[in-house]
Amino acid sequence: MASVGLIINDKSNRSASVIDDLLHVAHRSDSVRSEVLDGIQGLGKALSSMNASKIDTLIIAGGDGTLQAAFTDMINNRRFDLAPNYVALPCGMTNVIAKDCGLKGAPAKSLDNFLWRRQKGDVTPLSRPLLSVSLGDQDPIHGFFLGAGAFHSAVKFSRSDIQSKGAKRSLALILSVLSYIMKVVTDPNNTFDPVDLKFLDGAPSDVSADEVRSLFIATTLSKLGSGIFPFWGDGPGAMAATLIDHPIQKAMSAALPVLRGKERPWFKEYGYQSWRSDQMALNIDGPFVFDGEIFHADKTQPTILETTHHVNFLS
Repeated sequence: MASVGLIINDKSNRSASVIDDLLHVAHRSDSVRSEVLDGIQGLGKALSSMNASKIDTLIIAGGDGTLQAAFTDMINNRRFDLAPNYVALPCGMTNVIAKDCGLKGAPAKSLDNFLWRRQKGDVTPLSRPLLSVSLGDQDPIHGFFLGAGAFHSAVKFSRSDIQSKGAKRSLALILSVLSYIMKVVTDPNNTFDPVDLKFLDGAPSDVSADEVRSLFIATTLSKLGSGIFPFWGDGPGAMAATLIDHPIQKAMSAALPVLRGKERPWFKEYGYQSWRSDQMALNIDGPFVFDGEIFHADKTQPTILETTHHVNFLS
């Protein structure tokens, strides 16, 4: 049987406490090659080493940012002669990617179970398109979930007010969403910074011309966890997008159906829109969050969102 690669990011929220257990599981199998990284330092070298070992399955133990860094490096630098299947082993704070297409449960136990099932040929293949984001002339970043405006403010709120108090993973996600919605409802003018965003291509013709938006999010995942999936638009595109105008109207009435992706007849009238696409061009002025990592866009250069790459997961 071809070998398995295991890359562990020891700086991920959960990895440091389970590294010994993960390595213990991995070392029981002669087919597993392991690499423990200091954050993402040495990631490129580790990927090239995995390619030289001709692995056919690469397990990435970390959070959403680790997965994004790995896909960005391996695609932009062509690390693999033949792309392996990937396994998302959730060791971060919220692990949104793994909730859709990764392993479930305690890391060491789920790794042990996966290796056992793989040996029996009892694994589930999942194909997912990557969301590739290009900032001007920079090399693209490859990930799965992008958010700007209220989403960026909500992430900062979650890290300072929710995660800092010990809430983790699904609980952190639910508490963050509910608490932040209450902040928006009770103080809509001072809770978050809107984003200056203009669509150049890839949005419906009836999207408003205003450039100040309360929220913009886009993903190529099929679910986000805890029953939350704030996308309801249809169409053939692999990328789902949702836009909320500024200022937010009818926030209390819209909160639950938006979170569940259930359109209401009045959504468009009050500035709630959702659609699907394979490519968008935008002018963004300010920060956005991409798989938990914060980036800054320059409005003088277009930001391009595309879905030209696919990855194959095993779970």
